[in-house]
Amino acid sequence: MGNSEIAPTALAAQVERVLAEWRVARPDLDPTPFRLFSALAVAGRQVQEFYDASTAQHGLSGPDFFLLAELRRRGEPFQATPGELTQVLVRSSGGTTKLLDRLVAVGHITRVANPDDRRSTLVQLTENGRRLIDVALQDHLAAEATLLQDLDPADTSRVIDLLWALTSRLRAWPHPD
Repeated sequence: MGNSEIAPTALAAQVERVLAEWRVARPDLDPTPFRLFSALAVAGRQVQEFYDASTAQHGLSGPDFFLLAELRRRGEPFQATPGELTQVLVRSSGGTTKLLDRLVAVGHITRVANPDDRRSTLVQLTENGRRLIDVALQDHLAAEATLLQDLDPADTSRVIDLLWALTSRLRAWPHPD
């Protein structure tokens, strides 16, 4: 059984049990930060599952959706370089290439010559891809709004601010070579 099948209250209780066990096993350590990072990890997986489920009804994966949405957001002529998409989507160049190949194969995007650089191509949303992302985006945003509708906007804003602050700290954390 995956974590998405376990109720959030049961997951929270499981985390509390783990914390209690660490307090016994290593009373010299304070495992309290584990609570936040556990909740973030579980929430992150749930968000990914939500994106995948929300976009699957349109035959898209989460990454497909984000790539098409990025092209649509740019406005006419709905183009970007593969490098720009790699950077915005925070993917490896190989991962972006696989994603582009799949979306070309199903007719949602096309590769066109870059008039500014004959050595490169641009990725362009097709008319089919534009129609698809317009509907998928509308449905996805409605699903997000439904999930947030009973939350206090001030609480939501505070959570966003805290998550960005934590993200900044995580990015600044020293990474081992």
